[in-house]
Amino acid sequence: MKLNLIIFIISFSFGCTLTGAAQQSKPLGFDVAAGVQTYYAPFLKADVVGLQPVVIASVHQPLNIKNTIALSFRLGYNKHPKQGDALFTQVLFQYNPVIAKRIELGIGTGIGYQFSFYPSAPLKWNGAEWVEGKAAKGVLQLPVLASAGYRSIHTKAGNFTPYLAYQLNVLMGYTPDLSPLPSSYFLLGVKYSSKK
Repeated sequence: MKLNLIIFIISFSFGCTLTGAAQQSKPLGFDVAAGVQTYYAPFLKADVVGLQPVVIASVHQPLNIKNTIALSFRLGYNKHPKQGDALFTQVLFQYNPVIAKRIELGIGTGIGYQFSFYPSAPLKWNGAEWVEGKAAKGVLQLPVLASAGYRSIHTKAGNFTPYLAYQLNVLMGYTPDLSPLPSSYFLLGVKYSSKK
């Protein structure tokens, strides 16, 4: 039930984004980013060390004429040999003010869902014995994003903005002992926004 509700919320938000795209004068923007990711839980003295790769692709629907407020739909993948690889989707509400016509700052928050795939065959206790468990686990994400970019490449069609970003994800329901579990992304990416 919980999974169905989350999938519905994400699908509904994405559908609203695409519907809004047809009604807005500003077309969709896009970005891709890559970086490193880590899990950690210092409040439980359970630091999970080791930076691992993460990649993200996003679609942005501007919500105002200045293109400073947007709704973003993101898909991503991160690799981790101990915690398992993960696929995730997120919907973020972002505010991206521009300073001195070139420097684009950004903050955003939203909701997401992550499927973590265990690196080895999982076991679970059924009350009497250990039995084979599920190969994947779904967890709720609560992401918060901060970014800084520079609108340095201008073409007749649009602008390219290289950026650096830090994203904190709070993972709810990762395990009974590690919930919430923080996860961090350090990202380098490029964003494209059309002038038309």
